[in-house]
Amino acid sequence: MQYLKFDASKKLDLILLGRVAIDFNPAYSETVKEEFGPLKNVHYFEKFVGGSPANIACGVTRHGMKAGFIGKVSDDQFGDYVTEYFNRKGIDTSHITRCKNGEKLGLTFTEMLSPKESYILMYRNMAADLQLSVEDIDEDYIASAKALLISGTSLAESPSREAAIKAAMLARKNNVPLIFDIDYREYNWKTQDDISIYYSIIAK
Repeated sequence: MQYLKFDASKKLDLILLGRVAIDFNPAYSETVKEEFGPLKNVHYFEKFVGGSPANIACGVTRHGMKAGFIGKVSDDQFGDYVTEYFNRKGIDTSHITRCKNGEKLGLTFTEMLSPKESYILMYRNMAADLQLSVEDIDEDYIASAKALLISGTSLAESPSREAAIKAAMLARKNNVPLIFDIDYREYNWKTQDDISIYYSIIAK
């Protein structure tokens, strides 16, 4: 087995690229406790930052690592919420930019039917994270990390897929280990050929 080697001199332990969303889960606190059941019966929700790479970014900083994020968020209160949340967690947001054409962050609602059974309802029309472009990718920033993680969802549509491919190319050019988070969601993709082609480009 060959182990990854990381350059200890790099400023950031991990840069993450890809999906960030807003999750709404049935409220469960000391003051409000929603019962298990269909989503249509839920009255109160708790709001969280979601998306696989966003969750990983929060996790690594919780363990004392330094993380940065490359992504696109909506130019509204939810975009403010994400950047402020990341800043509180110590995640570098210098390469998170705002959409300018009305695109919105994806919204996810969790249905909790039992302690072991849950489903999600997701809204991703004109998703902000998929507006990431090649102009948003900074070679010096990628070179400053010990590793780069790319979310598979970022490959589902243009211009995000070209941005992700550029980031992967720059990581390889600068000997930055590349981590591929499959983050497979069937509803994000138009054809099986697209999945095969773009996953293969990143995973090779």
